Amino acid sequence: MLPTDVQFGMQLVQQAGWNQLEADWHRALALHPEGCFLAEQNVATDGTAPVGTVTTCIFGGVAWIAMVLVDTAARNQGIGQKLMERAIGHLDGLGIETQRLDATILGKGLYEKLGFQEEYEVVRMKGIPKMRGSLDDEAMPWTQDTSVPLILDLDFRITGTHREAFLHSLLRTNIFYYSMFEDDLAYAGSRKGRNAVQLGPAVASTPEAGRQICDAMLHHFNGLPIFIDIPAPNKAALRWASANGLEEQRRFVRMYRGKKLIDHPESIWASSGPEKG
Repeated sequence: MLPTDVQFGMQLVQQAGWNQLEADWHRALALHPEGCFLAEQNVATDGTAPVGTVTTCIFGGVAWIAMVLVDTAARNQGIGQKLMERAIGHLDGLGIETQRLDATILGKGLYEKLGFQEEYEVVRMKGIPKMRGSLDDEAMPWTQDTSVPLILDLDFRITGTHREAFLHSLLRTNIFYYSMFEDDLAYAGSRKGRNAVQLGPAVASTPEAGRQICDAMLHHFNGLPIFIDIPAPNKAALRWASANGLEEQRRFVRMYRGKKLIDHPESIWASSGPEKG
């Protein structure tokens, strides 16, 4: 897949009603260009036409597979499976031990057939925050110029994944906050979307730190539609979301193939979205 294919990717996003923008495609292409694939099909005019996409992103020994989309006119022809097999073959060839994805209900059966196993559910909550008062003083902007090795260490401890490059690519153009107060460490990010602002990723060392940093994000995006994808094992985050008027929209199933990763979903307050976990 090339940058010139992004417009086609956006057509598929619109067909599916997903939340990604062109920037999300370009970010995937920048992070792992050789791992983003386009399916093409012969057409009557003796040429080919694009019909599907898949992206992969590598974080050391862990990879995410995402954006498995097939044009509505070309579905039920096995194209999605071929795209997945291409992505898996690419990652296997690189020796990636752990391959993960967030499955929709429609895709779960295909992924199981390809050797993926269920880990836990991720709950998408949606709503329009109506926050009162002011932003917590402990929440500080995280920008490109901010050096926060303790926060990056926290992210690795909680997710089991080296995400520095991905996080820095996101915070270049999106709102991030972090907090460090004694042993309470947390950060939360965001990205713009077609339908809503996607809050996340967000991790916290304690439930109180998680609530405070996520409150800061709601204050920042007060009055705007938001999505936040919360791992089901994080009961504190789900209670926080409900208490702030957010409602469940849908669920994903986080799945893995190969070596099971040891992460701590009870401390993950928000996934970065189905594209990168």
